[in-house]
Amino acid sequence: MKMCRQYRYLAAVAGVLGVSMGAQAAQTDQGNAAEARSERSGGLEDIVVTARRREESLLDVPVAVSAISAAALERAHVTDMTQIAQMTPNVIIAPIGGSGSGGTIAIRGIGSTYSDSGIDQSVGIVIDSVSISRSRILHASQFDLGQVEILKGPQALFFGKNSPAGVISINTANPTPDFSAMARVGYEFEAEEKFVEGFVSGPIAENLLFRVAGKYSSMKGWIKNATTAQPNLAYPAFPVTGPSTGTTPNQDTMSGRLTLKWTPTPELDSTLKVFGNHTSGDGSEGNQESYCVGPARAVGHMSGRSFAPGVGIVYDPQSDCEFNRRKVSGLIPEAWRANWPNALKKNGRSWHRNDAILGSWVSNYDFGDVTLTSVTGLTKIEATNFGSYNGTGFGIVYSGPNAGEDTTIWSQELRLASDYDGPLNFTLGGYYDNTKRDFENIGSIGFGGFDAANGNSMYSFRAEWHAKAHSSAGFGQLRWQILDTLELSGGVRYTNETKRARGFNTYVNTLGAASGFPPAGAVINNRVQFSNWSPEATLSYKPSEDLMFYLAYKTGYKSGGLSTPTILNNRFVATPDVLKYRPERAKGWEAGIKGELFDRTVRFDLVAYRYEFTNIQLAAFDPVAVSYTIRNAGAARTTGVESSIVWVATPDLTLNASLTYNKAVYTDFRDAQCYAIILGTPICGANGYNRTGQTLPRSPRWMLFTGFNYERELDGGWKIGLSGDANLQSAFIPDDNGDPNTRVSSKWRLNAGARFGPADEAWELALIGRNLTDEYFPVSSSEAPFAGGAFRLAPPGEKSGFAYRPREIVVQGTVRF
Repeated sequence: MKMCRQYRYLAAVAGVLGVSMGAQAAQTDQGNAAEARSERSGGLEDIVVTARRREESLLDVPVAVSAISAAALERAHVTDMTQIAQMTPNVIIAPIGGSGSGGTIAIRGIGSTYSDSGIDQSVGIVIDSVSISRSRILHASQFDLGQVEILKGPQALFFGKNSPAGVISINTANPTPDFSAMARVGYEFEAEEKFVEGFVSGPIAENLLFRVAGKYSSMKGWIKNATTAQPNLAYPAFPVTGPSTGTTPNQDTMSGRLTLKWTPTPELDSTLKVFGNHTSGDGSEGNQESYCVGPARAVGHMSGRSFAPGVGIVYDPQSDCEFNRRKVSGLIPEAWRANWPNALKKNGRSWHRNDAILGSWVSNYDFGDVTLTSVTGLTKIEATNFGSYNGTGFGIVYSGPNAGEDTTIWSQELRLASDYDGPLNFTLGGYYDNTKRDFENIGSIGFGGFDAANGNSMYSFRAEWHAKAHSSAGFGQLRWQILDTLELSGGVRYTNETKRARGFNTYVNTLGAASGFPPAGAVINNRVQFSNWSPEATLSYKPSEDLMFYLAYKTGYKSGGLSTPTILNNRFVATPDVLKYRPERAKGWEAGIKGELFDRTVRFDLVAYRYEFTNIQLAAFDPVAVSYTIRNAGAARTTGVESSIVWVATPDLTLNASLTYNKAVYTDFRDAQCYAIILGTPICGANGYNRTGQTLPRSPRWMLFTGFNYERELDGGWKIGLSGDANLQSAFIPDDNGDPNTRVSSKWRLNAGARFGPADEAWELALIGRNLTDEYFPVSSSEAPFAGGAFRLAPPGEKSGFAYRPREIVVQGTVRF
């Protein structure tokens, strides 16, 4: 009864509030989309999306999809994936450096953690039609965008790999038939970031168009490293000489994209896009801070005290254990750097480098009533770093891979779609990808002595993983137009995936620091294979051009795999099956209504959903062994309502709002990993603790977005623009292990912008403010290393957290040709 009352309340509010899931997107500048726009009168332009891999009006697509236009992205100064997430309710993106997969993405609370490099994301990332399952792509710069579409809930059929939680599809800007160009320079004051970007676009020949776009940015950062020279309470013979970084995340980014579109005949078009991104700067852990919760807050900065006889527990007096844009991270002692290439590279300072290449080749051949589409993709990601990971100035846990992660993904998709005048139409296709990933890591866990076997360096181990995977799938959908107003569609996807992984230590320190490590050469070999059928069906009813109802049953799937932990210990060699994890599955329903009212001046959307997820794949951290592995949660459920509305109040003023309710809970998760505070208590049993009934991490129950955009031409040929929005999210728990002490209270975020220039838009000056309330809180957190066990370098309750950027104040100038 309580849930029914909640739904009735939400439905009533939605009637007043609501917006199509793309409340921010009233228009798009995509050339192809413009050709398909409706010619109806009214204040709203038709939003064209590709949620079913063909261009359709938003009102014709029975899918919960948010579409953010190029204009909206530009007004909000979107430069990375986290800012895209902040424009859409129930989406969280956290690109986290260091080891692991490189970040986490969640929609409606469902997502995969980042801490083990063997995991793929439950939310798919699709860039220019190429599916990318590796979240290190989150570190690439975003610029010169055409449109972003966020599809919520399972997406089995149309976006490369099967995605049980949803898809974020990014379409970059296409070439223009006439010559055009843009140059932009700007500066962001809080992080001291300067940037320049631009593009040139136009024809090369009668049937060949091009677009070249690029961006460079240099940022000092916002987290101050407060470490100064001090005694080393953990290893007195090696005093701390200074900080391992300056202010972080300090980094330079260079990105470029070449697009060629060839149309040799009216029936054939082919578009090639090649994107490259290089990011380098201070340590990859630079966007994370250590902070304390629960009992750790009372002892986190009490240094030099022994809290138990014979147990070495030392805390850093320079750490205040607060999440406040201040951290401590000490320089690796000079004596420890011997024969450690990545430690020598910058005289012991932390550093990182991420390189990405993305190639997309999409061709369409129109046979008349049937179109054949080919999508060929190449993703190449290389990431390496050296950094301190224990959150103190003492320099106890260092990691620095020589080769780092080197991932290559080749993919090919063929799709045949019909457009008959009759009642039946179909989409048939196949998908294949091949992934190769190599990883090498050198790490130290405490000081075990200088070992002549590695040139008298002190690092503890040197480990390698070599992983391969190939996935093949076939999919099909049949659409039956039962009546002019009623359509039934049904489809299914078959997936078969094989994964292999081979891991071993090439070196283990022989002088005692590496106790618990298998000897060098002890090999872990694993292989798994999985297959799945994922069906779905949708009934949609469209009584008029301006109104649609739909009811859908959907399923989703992500195959199981093999954990590839950064640190290999003896139990992995003895029982390699513990590194295997099972497939993740989703099934459920959603029902929605979309419509436009009052001569197309109001567009609204209301969606209700309920999905069940089994074997959610999570990376669990063992603070004693200092190693992450992937394990399965039992089951979870998401139930909610999403509503939104956009209103063209006047020709100059557009208002929008959205309200969402999402209840995401574990319905069966016994034997979950204990967080450090409850280790050794009755709550934490021999196999873990019971999280059944607990809310999923990073899943606020309520979110409210409201905003406006005002543009007006003035006398004398000038034009002004004003925009703003206010976003509220309710309390949530960011901690992967569900520690309730990490609970973040409800937060308001305010954004605003102002633009001025001539009416012909030849140039523009803009002032953009993001997060003007300067809210700063952990979006994702995990246990600090050594937060429990016999030798502690962090008190139980010390966390490592990632936050979105604090307040941003951007001034920029744009010139268009």
